This record gives sequence, structure tokens and C-alpha cells, in this order.
Amino acid sequence: MRRLLTVIGMLCVGMFAVNSTTVNAMERYVAGVHYKIVAPEPSKTKTPHVLSFFSYACPHCNHLEPAVDKWRKKQPNNVGFERVPAQWNPLFNDMARFYYALNELQLADQYSQVVFDAIHKKKRSLHTEGSILAFIQTLGLDKAEFQKVLNSDAMKKKMRKGKGVMTQYKIPGVPSFVVNGRYFVNVSMAGSPERLFEVLDFLLTK
Repeated sequence: MRRLLTVIGMLCVGMFAVNSTTVNAMERYVAGVHYKIVAPEPSKTKTPHVLSFFSYACPHCNHLEPAVDKWRKKQPNNVGFERVPAQWNPLFNDMARFYYALNELQLADQYSQVVFDAIHKKKRSLHTEGSILAFIQTLGLDKAEFQKVLNSDAMKKKMRKGKGVMTQYKIPGVPSFVVNGRYFVNVSMAGSPERLFEVLDFLLTK
């Protein structure tokens, strides 16, 4: 009987080892290596979602933007996607206000690439409210309306909320992403821009 129990115990250990190996093999991307956990529990939101931390002023964000846009358009309708502009210094703060104003007017998707190109390809300086307002006029947008949005109480609220989200997830740099309110990943952790989107897809299923 004792020998039988020993054999059964060894079989159980063996099965556990096989199962553990199988699970590890299935986990192609590993926490602490390809991404990190930044919250103890998954988000309570009803749908999967991605927070994209970026800045118009960031050259790395500019380089990644076409791929982000392409990946985003491939996602099913139930996957939420929200941009959070970084706020670390006066330049990034102005770029954050610029993004939030475009987004408030439902123009961010239409003009974000235009803004990136103006800053990084055409070397246009957009580091003050005046330069931003002059630029949006070249796009045929209403200067007075845009200025009103830039200086509204709603804008101040969005800026505070955005900065709070950055603090909450301790965002060290951009571009970076938080998936389902729990998993942080950037290009460096993923290993390459191409693998970044594979990791994002993987995390959306967790």
C-alpha cells in the first residue's frame, strides 16, 4: 500500500510538472520580461482597453505613430483605445493641451499625424499657445473657438486627470501603454516595435 501511494504521488508530481510546462509554453510573453504588472487586479471595466501614453513632441512617438494607428484600426469594436498625453515640462504640457483641444473638437484622429509631421518633418515650433493658434489657422480651423477650448475649465480638468493617470501608473517615458488597467509595456520591454503590438494583443486577452 505504501509503495502504491508513493507511485501515485510521483505520478501526480509528474502530471503537475507537465501541466506547468504546458502553461509556461503557452505564456509566450512573460511578466517582468516583456511587460510588467502595475496594478494588483485587472480593470473592472466591461471591455478590454488600452491607454496610449505619448506626446506630439516625442520623436519616438512620431516614429511609432503610423504603426499605432494601423494596429488600432485592426482592433475589434469592443477594444477601447484612449490616448494620454504626457506632462513633464512646459513643452509637453503645451502639447498635451493641444491634443486635448483637438480631441474635444473631435479632430484628433484627423490631425494628429499632421501635427507630428509639422513638428518632426517640417521642424515647426509649436511650443507656445500663440504658435499653436497660428498653426491651426493654417489647417482652416477657427482660432477663436480653439483658443476658447485651450483655456476652458474643461481643459484644466482634463490636464489634471491626465497627469493623475500618469502618476497612478508611474509612467517613466513615452511611447508606452497600459492594457486593461493592469499591464504596462513599451518598445524596450517588448523587444521591438513589431513585437510591441504582439504583446499588446496578448495582454488584451488576459
